[in-house]
Amino acid sequence: MPTLKKSAAIIIFSLLSSGAYAVSEAYVDSVISFKNAAGANVSSATGNNGTNILGFTTNVSTTLPFGAPKTAEWASVVQGGEAIYGFTGKQATGSIDIYTIVNGASEIAKIYGRLGNAGSWSFLGQTDSTPNGHLSLAPKQITFSLGAGVAVDQIGIFSQNNKGYSPGFDIMGIGGNGMVSAPVPEPETYALMGLGLIGLLAHRRKLSTKRI
Repeated sequence: MPTLKKSAAIIIFSLLSSGAYAVSEAYVDSVISFKNAAGANVSSATGNNGTNILGFTTNVSTTLPFGAPKTAEWASVVQGGEAIYGFTGKQATGSIDIYTIVNGASEIAKIYGRLGNAGSWSFLGQTDSTPNGHLSLAPKQITFSLGAGVAVDQIGIFSQNNKGYSPGFDIMGIGGNGMVSAPVPEPETYALMGLGLIGLLAHRRKLSTKRI
């Protein structure tokens, strides 16, 4: 490869790759889909069937699992239903943390992960079916390790039963570890690329002029 073209390639690659960075942990921040047992999309879910349990009556949005989990806040995936959440601009490469109610009354869900909408689902595991025994609406963390070389940016929750406080599996939060982020280059990065290429073209024209 001629020196000039090689230099241009190096500059472009360096500027594009400079935006990539790693973050240790992140929580889902988007809802890809949230479906009931009939396969229909729903935008909200009832936290505990609208009844008063331990002083809490909570109708929750499907977006409540965003961010760090909070006591008595969850979205319920009904038995036979599914919820798919995503990490915007980030991929988990280490493990996935699923948060549910401490005394989940044997709530069970199968957890899957994939990379992008076109990616194939990988089965990560099934949630612990044994309740903690403590009467609490605090979050319980269940961790699923990702295999070597596996990266996911979407998490699928597939509810298996309707036990517990609600009609299905209670999602209080979803976290990813070993996150890798590769943001789109910012406008100033494109500006630098343009200036670099202009400089290289000017240098090439100067060399061509000298040869004439």
